[in-house]
Amino acid sequence: MEVNDRPTRPLRARFLALHLGLPLALAALLLAVFEFTPLDTAIQDRFYDPALREFPWRHTWLFEDLIHDAGKIIVIVFGVGVLGALVASFFKERLASWRRPLAYVLLTLALGPTVTSGWKDLSPKHCPWDLAMYGGHAPHTTLLEPVPEGVKRGRCFPCGQASSGFSLVALYFALLHRNRKLARRGLWLGLGYGGVLGLGRMVQGAHFLSHVLTTALVCWLVAWLLYELVLRRSEERRAATLNEA
Repeated sequence: MEVNDRPTRPLRARFLALHLGLPLALAALLLAVFEFTPLDTAIQDRFYDPALREFPWRHTWLFEDLIHDAGKIIVIVFGVGVLGALVASFFKERLASWRRPLAYVLLTLALGPTVTSGWKDLSPKHCPWDLAMYGGHAPHTTLLEPVPEGVKRGRCFPCGQASSGFSLVALYFALLHRNRKLARRGLWLGLGYGGVLGLGRMVQGAHFLSHVLTTALVCWLVAWLLYELVLRRSEERRAATLNEA
């Protein structure tokens, strides 16, 4: 067994370095950037009108109705479609081999936003529109700086809206052993769609860039962990069986 395992160990180490080590290293770098530079507020200032003392795009149709409301509904509809395909896999033989990947995608779509929302509900950080510098009431604090005593918790970190989009990175892991080209497209779909939803909330004054990027990291780690627990071994066995055949 040791002889057979040796060729896979470098590949396994490379996979973990790329899919776990690299995201964590980027997260540490970005934390330092946001903690010690004014990048967050410098970007957010672009969406704020100091003369009006508000974020002028906050209640517009484009960002509130289309990107915020409809953007989330699209992911919910997609999830319902995945659920329907999962149920159909018990009755249609040609879908049977996709049963576990479908279950994995559905689980990730549920847990990514759930973990993000749970963290957000416990967070003391405030939305930009709640900060005194943007016409609100709360003082601005960095990611690691505690909120002053007597200030009510903001419950605005990370970005819940973007989590529904970023959770689509599950498509990357679900397709990784079956079609790498489609897997990469699934990766860019998840990152791109989550980025659009997050940018929409930034323009509205609901979140900083650091909130959105933290959401991306959370959803990625949820997707990776569920892949390791639910999908990896079965997909590797399936791929090995097909190669032997």
